[in-house]
Amino acid sequence: MAAVTPLRMPKWGLSMQEGRIVSWWKAEGSEITEGEDLVDIETSKITNVYAAPASGILRRIVAQADETLPVGALIGVLADAATDDAQIDAFVADFQARFTPGEDAGEAAGALTLERIEVDGRTLQVGRAGTESGVPVVLLHGFSGDMNNWLFNLDALAAVAPVVAFDLPGHGGSAKDVGDGSLGALAATIARALDVMGIARAHFIGHSLGAAVAARLVADAPNRAASLTLICPALLPGTRLNEEFLTGIVEARRARDVKPYLEMLFADPDLVSKDMIEDMMRFKRLDDVEDALGALRDQLVSGNDAQALVADLPRIPAATVIASRQDAIVGTPDPASLPEGFVVRWIEGAGHMPHLERSADVNAILLEQIG
Repeated sequence: MAAVTPLRMPKWGLSMQEGRIVSWWKAEGSEITEGEDLVDIETSKITNVYAAPASGILRRIVAQADETLPVGALIGVLADAATDDAQIDAFVADFQARFTPGEDAGEAAGALTLERIEVDGRTLQVGRAGTESGVPVVLLHGFSGDMNNWLFNLDALAAVAPVVAFDLPGHGGSAKDVGDGSLGALAATIARALDVMGIARAHFIGHSLGAAVAARLVADAPNRAASLTLICPALLPGTRLNEEFLTGIVEARRARDVKPYLEMLFADPDLVSKDMIEDMMRFKRLDDVEDALGALRDQLVSGNDAQALVADLPRIPAATVIASRQDAIVGTPDPASLPEGFVVRWIEGAGHMPHLERSADVNAILLEQIG
């Protein structure tokens, strides 16, 4: 490693401008291993753990607990034992003198560049990040979510591969026309979008509804998948949809109505922030959103898609299923009922959103899958 490695306020997601230091996991003078949990940082969306970008000794904690700093600001310093305190002091002073908030995005490898593409007369919003070469990673979010649900996974994935994150039809910045709302229709739309983008083969990662869409797409075209990872997937054997959650999201009219349903997503309901609630209500106020979500819910609970998907799962040669035992939205898959080639990896201490609640654990599995 370099003699001195700056630890900087990361940028998680498109809208993050600043973060608050909650608490440090390590004290000054601690030996640090790359990837080790280092400090909890709170954003307007959720609290996440910042992992060490390199190995070394935590020589200086610059930002103390409860301090709020802009993205890119110096929060600490890693250095080897041979670097004396005077060098650390000089590095910190120089960094602070040169740093201008807003001009440096900090560690923003996963910052998405947005574009819109036309697919069969329907507009889809797509975010791109990551390297220019390699097999792309395609991210598909869950019911009532959008591509920003991947904010704690983008940096890890974008560091090693091109990343393509979709807003599914009916969600985010994409058109609210969901057709009949079936998995087949959603999967076909994503497949045609990939054709438009010139992507013949990809690593597919889906969450919840997006996982079911990814599974449907790969079951219909196995050769398109370099790998398939399903996070808390809907409609797999053993799972059971929470209709109260689906209907609650569809019918909520006010912030206080939607809050208890968002809390169902997490093992720790305190993670549901005011901004998260307001984002959901802004989305709900868009034209045709309620009709789109209602159509998707009706298809999900009808059971037709589930029966067809389960029958076709054996077409998928291999898949990794990431599941949480505290998942209150889809429950847990039954490993014994999954086809050969499916492997279940359990995430402890998380609910339906382990890629947000336990992002480091999930990212480690995702990086294994994309190899």
